[in-house]
Amino acid sequence: MLSAKSLATLTAAVLVGGALAAAEAQAPDSTLLRPTDVTLTVSNDTHLDGVYRSSGVSTKCGLADYGYPHRMNSFAVEFPDDPSATPMEVKVTFDADTLAAGTTTSSFYLSARLDTPRVGTPPALVVRAREPKYDEPGTVTRVTVGGTDTLRIVGTATSGTKVRLVMTVVCRPRP
Repeated sequence: MLSAKSLATLTAAVLVGGALAAAEAQAPDSTLLRPTDVTLTVSNDTHLDGVYRSSGVSTKCGLADYGYPHRMNSFAVEFPDDPSATPMEVKVTFDADTLAAGTTTSSFYLSARLDTPRVGTPPALVVRAREPKYDEPGTVTRVTVGGTDTLRIVGTATSGTKVRLVMTVVCRPRP
């Protein structure tokens, strides 16, 4: 039979051990709130041609499986996290069902929204490369080094004409 002191010590050890395990199980999602840099080059559009840059924090940059087995190597970007906090020239929504580190795919969705004094806020430039019926082909390559993910996206958006987009998204690890 345990003494009251031994029972109290054992109870405290179990509670502390359980709290540590719970804290470890609740580690922050490393794909959320990552420092992110975006560079977009637009060509073949007389009003929008140019280079646009934004830096800030992304809402999401990384794996986005949503519990679906076919998305085990997916990648998604929502940038910026708070568009009202800092003016951004480029706002990005990107999604690929499969894009493991070190691979390239031609099946993805990209929406790039511009907001600058020069061009104002035109409709989003959208590349629906995963939907051939739109004839908006493209490729995206993902490189991961030291926890930093870099996407190089090249695609064709339809905005009255076929507009060429070249985008680089760099998501660094959370501090």
